Amino acid sequence: MLSSEINKLMKVTFIGSPAVGKTTMLKLLSKDTIDRLYFPTHGFDLKTVKLDDYYLRIWDLGGQKNYLKAYSKDYLLGSDVIFIVTDSTPRNVLNSRELINYATHFVGKECPIIAIANKQDLQKNDGRMSPDRVEDILRVKTYGLTAINPKERIKLMDIIRKELKQIAIRRRLKEIEL
Repeated sequence: MLSSEINKLMKVTFIGSPAVGKTTMLKLLSKDTIDRLYFPTHGFDLKTVKLDDYYLRIWDLGGQKNYLKAYSKDYLLGSDVIFIVTDSTPRNVLNSRELINYATHFVGKECPIIAIANKQDLQKNDGRMSPDRVEDILRVKTYGLTAINPKERIKLMDIIRKELKQIAIRRRLKEIEL
């Protein structure tokens, strides 16, 4: 990569409990086929996706506890933005709260942690929560999404684009300070 491209490289990390939609979001961004079969991510998946002038290096960390606790610290370091993905069920939202607390120990304040309240298409009668309710519990900016819907790709890209603009501003301010 050229040095001008390196300045446009952003590390985006997806973490969350198993089966909440992290890999589906990665497939959505990279225009891969989204199937409804669940295959757990072992370790991590890594893809580079071009978004406008940026190259997103997207890390999709396996949600099983043995991966999260053993490896996630190393993979969280250097992230420009972390997306906590939840399926909007009470149990996984509470697990996401723990993950947010865990992640804040390894990244600086300049790395935003954003929640994605995924699976908004499913019935609310099983206790799934609205994005606003998830945000109230997690106390981080939260967006609702249905990652299995290819039409949601633009919405996810807009969410990431909005965060990238803020990251770019912080990087420029940091360069000025140096």
